[in-house]
Amino acid sequence: MTTLFTTLLNMSITASYVAFAVMAIRLVFRKAPKVFPYLLWLAVLVRLVCPLSFSSDLSLLRFLAPHVQTASGFMAYVPDHVGLMNNPTVDVGAGVINSIVNASLPPATPEASVNPMQITMELAGIIWVVGMVLLLSYSIISYLKLLHKVRTATVVQGNVFESDRITTPFVYGFIKPRIVIPVGLKETELSFILAHEQTHIRRFDYLIKPMAFLVLIVHWFNPWMWLSFALMSKDMEMSCDESVIRKLGKNAKSGYSHSLLSLAVKKSGRLPGSPLAFSQSSVHARIKNVLNYKKPTFGVVAAACMIVLIFMAGFTANPSRKPVASMSQLDEMTTVWAQALISREGQPRYEMMSASMKERFKQEQIVRGGENWNYNIGVSSPWVVDFEISRNGSNVQITYFTQTSEPAFYKTEEILTFAQENGQLVVADYRTVYEDRAL
Repeated sequence: MTTLFTTLLNMSITASYVAFAVMAIRLVFRKAPKVFPYLLWLAVLVRLVCPLSFSSDLSLLRFLAPHVQTASGFMAYVPDHVGLMNNPTVDVGAGVINSIVNASLPPATPEASVNPMQITMELAGIIWVVGMVLLLSYSIISYLKLLHKVRTATVVQGNVFESDRITTPFVYGFIKPRIVIPVGLKETELSFILAHEQTHIRRFDYLIKPMAFLVLIVHWFNPWMWLSFALMSKDMEMSCDESVIRKLGKNAKSGYSHSLLSLAVKKSGRLPGSPLAFSQSSVHARIKNVLNYKKPTFGVVAAACMIVLIFMAGFTANPSRKPVASMSQLDEMTTVWAQALISREGQPRYEMMSASMKERFKQEQIVRGGENWNYNIGVSSPWVVDFEISRNGSNVQITYFTQTSEPAFYKTEEILTFAQENGQLVVADYRTVYEDRAL
């Protein structure tokens, strides 16, 4: 459960960076056709459902989250072993947020059998599952109630049905989508409504919105995703409005706007994953957009398509990992790190750590020796007699061979992660994979 929740948390943080960028792009290109920001939300969706991605030097996430480490196609802000750290730390790419979050994380207590952070992460995972189940249950019940309400709807023509139990037209259904309209609509309103809803069907919006809401349920704990879903829904409706006006001509603006206004409904409190309703989302903003809409020229469309493609590729790609140093430099620093455990003198290790790792080392030493801590590390028995080093990119694995006076022989495995900080090669992370395993 903890591993799954940690993976999801990392995906959600990455998606938040992309969502923030899409929101900024929407403001910069607010006069562009709404179909383009609507398409950009696909990059957020990809980040929310795909834990792995390809790497590229053109990734825009390099600028949005420059200090985050990537490994094997995965962007890691919260380490998968955070529950096992003596002093848990996360790096979401923003120093202020890091300080606030890390200060609230519970440190390990040597006298306890379980690290408090393990309990915290397990509890967070349980709350996440409970929240998903509640939201999904509520959504299913709401949809079933809607089906019950329109079960008596009568056929008007084709996939268009009429019901006296609704007040606004909408599309529902996943396999065979239906358009349901209230009774008593004017003929002029009906033509605009059908054009709008048929556009939704043609673009598969009736599938996209429920799918996006299902993903939102999985990431319900992230407030950025709720805002993203609301803005995506708004862009969906506005782009659909523009498509209808482009098809019917600018003379339809007045009648279309009047139809939106006359069929506007008050917020009913339903979840935003409800079926596509003609006039239920951002009515005033949509009317303003319809009245101000101008059919874009071919050049504007071509430029917008190019921009969307660039941003889509840039947001879905991970920053490529570049070699942090030569193999000889890695070997040299790793050897110094390992020999420090043999001598039990931790200062050489401290001097090659990143700033965040130095703080983590200090906290570990305080737990170990109190406020008057020193650089003493390791234990007197079993002691290290030899070690082996193996490399995997910027990660280095150290296997220590230890023994006691009995004699008994063991081995311990540790992994170091190297990175560049202020132009210098530093140890950005270290963790014990296992300890004192008998040979």
